[in-house]
Order: sequence, then C-alpha cells, then structure tokens
Amino acid sequence: MMREICSEDVERLSEIYDPDNEDSFISLYIDPESPYESFLKRREEACRCVLKKNPSLLENFDKTMERIRDVIMKNSSREFLIIFASHKNGFFEMYTFNQKGKNLMIVDTSPYIRPVVEMMEDYEDIGLILMDTHRAKVFMLCENKLVPEKKIARNILRKHKKGGWSQARFQRIRREEIKRFMKEVALYCEKIFKDVDKIILAGPGNGKHIFLETIPKSLRKKIIEILDVDFDEDERKLIEIMQDMGKEKKKEDEEMLMNRIGSEILKGGMAVYGVREVLERAMEGLLEVVLIDKNLRIAGWICERCQLVDVGRKERCPYCGSEVSEVDVIEEIVEFCERFDSRVIFLENEELKEIGGIAGLLRYRY
Repeated sequence: MMREICSEDVERLSEIYDPDNEDSFISLYIDPESPYESFLKRREEACRCVLKKNPSLLENFDKTMERIRDVIMKNSSREFLIIFASHKNGFFEMYTFNQKGKNLMIVDTSPYIRPVVEMMEDYEDIGLILMDTHRAKVFMLCENKLVPEKKIARNILRKHKKGGWSQARFQRIRREEIKRFMKEVALYCEKIFKDVDKIILAGPGNGKHIFLETIPKSLRKKIIEILDVDFDEDERKLIEIMQDMGKEKKKEDEEMLMNRIGSEILKGGMAVYGVREVLERAMEGLLEVVLIDKNLRIAGWICERCQLVDVGRKERCPYCGSEVSEVDVIEEIVEFCERFDSRVIFLENEELKEIGGIAGLLRYRY
C-alpha cells in the first residue's frame, strides 16, 4: 500500500545497500503531472548505454524499470512519487510526498535519499495551539498539511448571576476553572508536541497570555510566536501564517548555527568543516548537526562491503580489495547522518561556501 514517506522510512532506507557493491538500485522521483515520459525515456536510454558492458546489471535495470513503469501506469494519484527499487535485491518501495520536486532518476548501490531529506528539511513540523479561556484547538503542520490533533472545551462560568455567590467568590471560582482547563491543555500539548521544536500560540483575547504563564518551562521554550487570531480562523489562513513564521524561524536558526560554527572554528573547538573532516565524523556518528550547501556535489567512491567512503577516484578498496562504486560523497554523508540521527540542513550561505560548502557541530569532543 502506497503512503506518504516519513523520517523513519528515510532512516531505514539509509541502511540499505547492495551487498556486492553493484549499481542495482533505481531511485526515482516523479511528478505525475509533469511530462515525465520524455524524461524517463531519455534517462533509461542513457543508463542502458552505460550498463550494457555488464549484462547482469543491464538485465536487473530492465526488470526493475519494467516493474516501476507498470506501477506508475496503474497509479491514479497526482501526488509526487518516490520509488526505490532493485530486482536483484527483491526490493520495491513506493511513497508519495505532499510537495512537488524535480523529476530525477539515480542508479546506484543504494537508495538515493538526498532529495527527500532536502524536501523534508524544508517542511519542518510546527505545532499550533489556538485558544481562549474556555476552548482550545491543537494542530500540527506536517509537510504543509494542517492536521487537527484535538479540540478541548470546558463550560466555564462566563457571567455572574444575581443572588447566591458574591462577585469576589464568583471570580475566584472562575479563575480556578480556567486554571484547571489550562492545565489540561498544557498536559496534552506536552505529550503531543514531545518531538516538535517550534510551536505557535494563537487566539483572541488574553487567554493565550494566561496559558503562557501557567505552562511548564519545557513547553514555553518551544513557543516561537504569540499571535492574535480569531478562534474560528480559516485553516488556509492558519497554514499561511504558520509557514511564514516557520520560514522566519528557520532562517534565524540557520544564522545562529553558522555563527556558532564560526565561533567554534576560531576556538579550534566543536566544529568541523570541509568534506573530508565532516565525512570522517559522520561515519563515526559524532555529528550533532551538519550544514550543507544546496548545490554541493563531490565525486567519490564507496566500498559497500567495508562501508568505507572517500573523496576522489579508486578502482578497488584499499582494505578488502573489492571493486568500489562511484558516488556523490554528500549523499553518503546524508546517509550516515540518517543512521546516527544527526540533523541535516541544506541552505544557501556565502560563509558556508567559503569554508568548503559543508560544516558540522560535534556532539562532544573526541
């Protein structure tokens, strides 16, 4: 069954490769609404021309593409398609993605995940708490879709009736009810936003400010913006607001990370930069975060048997003597980062280009 790709899928895909170090995997990124047929035909012809010197790989390519074409032909979805397949390895996985990307076909020793990592990085999950003093709606903006998580409402006393309670007692009871309501919302948000770093708090009136004063510090530090918004605001408008806030915060985070890297470089501390140094630390799982220039491509080689990667050209692995495959070293760095849960950020930054187009921060000194 086809479904939308998620970060867990990407992490698992990063560990899959051909055991014989052969270019047996086809990674295909296709927009069904584009004139993709001419693109596919051109890429297939070029790949067959290169693979014809190896009959077994050519056969694998043809059989893999036969299945891919069959699945695409039967596909009725208009969403962006991502396919990873290898007839030789009995592997076929097909996903959708909510945003369109460029048509791309890569033949390699493993699934080519760099494009989907870039697309996911562009659409970071953002939480939204929309509330007043007696109602709350909790949302998640996931890959550009607003997903309702929960609606919470309480019958909180709104007006003081004649007789019975004094005005002071009425206000005290009302404050206690609001406090209990806010606590319930906070407990739910702590749970649902456990893995979310950015939350927008919005709503009419003073309820959101009361809420901010009552929530735990762990939740408060995730709130990036407080906005005056009607409780029944149109969802499309909410998405637009959240996207704008997310982009602003993303830019601020990137600048902060570049400043931190620059400071650590001056101190000779926790920063690494340049492809070789970043590659070595990525293979060791020592990186907390990696910043990569969006246009950076570096030719290299990989021995899938030893999981050894390096820049430049080689015919055989210097350790086991196996034939090696040509790779984009940046793609291999991305795969190692996925395996070790290191954050990857693709960006355009002149300072980053000047230090080799790639830099990272270490988890700890080694």
